[in-house]
Amino acid sequence: MHITENQETLVRSKAKELCSAMELKGWASTQFVPTPPYGYTLVSSTGCRAWFGKRWGMICDDMDDHLKIILDLPNGKLSLEKVSEQIDLPILNGEEEKSGIELIDNRDRDTLVIYLYTPELKEIIFKESKILELISDIRRMSCL
Repeated sequence: MHITENQETLVRSKAKELCSAMELKGWASTQFVPTPPYGYTLVSSTGCRAWFGKRWGMICDDMDDHLKIILDLPNGKLSLEKVSEQIDLPILNGEEEKSGIELIDNRDRDTLVIYLYTPELKEIIFKESKILELISDIRRMSCL
């Protein structure tokens, strides 16, 4: 279910928490650009390695029951099975409405999508999470 633009929810507060945790990492070249109504676009001021442009991800907080983290990375640099083990989330097949991950093979890059539904969102503390470590690894792979 979509939420209204100014409505504060668990998903929105967790999106802000994730952005704050990423900012604490000291990534001066990453900016969090508000992209209503979807959430935040992750932009590298130095550009990306394998594709034209500066966008390398999104944090989508536009649904009331899940947070979606979208991360672009160079083709073939990621094993979905290893990521599943690293962050302890299953690989999703299709339209399942549960927390998990999927990899989209785009022409010029791969896109990792992490879905975090309410039960997992209530438990996670992003600044101490394996998901933040994974995002850090992907930022190093993707950004100049």
